[in-house]
Amino acid sequence: MQKGFFIVLEGVEGTGKGTLSLYLERELKARNFKVFTTREPGGKNCPVAEKIREIILDKDSNVLPLTEAYLFAASRAQHVREVIIPRLEKGEIIICERYVYASYAYQGVGREIGIENIKNINALAVNGCLPDLVIYLDLDPKIGLERKFKARQDLDRMDQETIDFYNKVRSAYLKFAKENPSLIKIVDASRPLEEVKQMVLDLILKKIKKN
Repeated sequence: MQKGFFIVLEGVEGTGKGTLSLYLERELKARNFKVFTTREPGGKNCPVAEKIREIILDKDSNVLPLTEAYLFAASRAQHVREVIIPRLEKGEIIICERYVYASYAYQGVGREIGIENIKNINALAVNGCLPDLVIYLDLDPKIGLERKFKARQDLDRMDQETIDFYNKVRSAYLKFAKENPSLIKIVDASRPLEEVKQMVLDLILKKIKKN
């Protein structure tokens, strides 16, 4: 199904996914790759998924954990079919901030719904579309939240959890990486930004070359 290359950036809050996505887009385009950046929940050029994103992040909404899990999957189902798969079939490189692994960590472990339940909910949503490479940006959640709070004032519903919640999410990500070392690469996001950028770019170029 896929002719392109699918890259996912994962991590807790404040790890620099957005900054990295813009950097990678520029660097890969400079190397003559066709690149498309997007993010979840929601997705670029995906209005239905974006409307679902608004519900998920609305800090005034009482979204229950199981409802949240289904909303993420619904947004993803639209995003995958309308944006990701068509672009991969055209041979593009997709860089996506968060994907199904975020649901495993945040809803499966953080919300205690269970990873297997989240996998079942998302099985149809992802439609067999899995990434070629996942970069997990590892950072102490306390530092990540401090970065995020300093950078912006318009905090959403997902920014209002306890530090214990984010520590559980981080532990889940590290466990996934340990179980899937060929797919998920850990990058220390506490290092200077320029070092992190170069490390991530090197990992991607190496993986693309192998493919």
